[in-house]
Amino acid sequence: MPFALYKCVLITSVFLIVLGIFLTLFSIFSPYWEIVEIPRLHMSHQHGLWWDCKVHHNVLIPLDQIERERIGDTCVSKFDNAVQDMLRGAIEKGDAESKELLSHKFLPHHKGVLFFSVFTILFALIGAIIGICSPCFPPNSLLYVVSIFMTSSCSVLADIIFVFGASEKDRRSPPQPTLSIPSSISSRSNDLGVLNKSKGFAFFLHLFASLVFIIGLMFSIRKWIITSNQLSH
Repeated sequence: MPFALYKCVLITSVFLIVLGIFLTLFSIFSPYWEIVEIPRLHMSHQHGLWWDCKVHHNVLIPLDQIERERIGDTCVSKFDNAVQDMLRGAIEKGDAESKELLSHKFLPHHKGVLFFSVFTILFALIGAIIGICSPCFPPNSLLYVVSIFMTSSCSVLADIIFVFGASEKDRRSPPQPTLSIPSSISSRSNDLGVLNKSKGFAFFLHLFASLVFIIGLMFSIRKWIITSNQLSH
């Protein structure tokens, strides 16, 4: 019975860690961290960690790449120097669109999330390898707990950094009654009116990945307790 329980706990823990890795990777590559809805233009700006997209909502069926580009649906990387220079110039001018344009920049909280997400994946991979090999060397159970603890900590820190960073960005941005964006970002150069801003599903997906890692940590602790009891007898 103890061995069956040990094996069940180990398999569940490793499965949760691998699942957390895939969820973290998917959230990192998704642009849906922050969504700015622009009802007047029937479009939305999707702000990710390292790339942004502009999507129109006046279509009812999926479009191919050429048609999406024709109506103005585009995605740009935050690492594109030309785009960043254009955004920097618009923000420095103090235009009314500066608050919305700020989300297109590669901001410190974006860097922080990517930094801790990389270490989350690294520690998770190390932990998964240690967990798989632990039946051959039971004392590795403690090292497994440590690696999963580091994984969970980095993932939670990434979430905290994004929440506080996004809140600080909104607090520092001067309020604007109406906003407009340059033609290089929007196909129309008129007032945007009211903007509806919200967290996207990629952010909540990363939160869920953190929860998965924490549950995996609990299973790894249980595995360590089982191993310790077996070694003490």
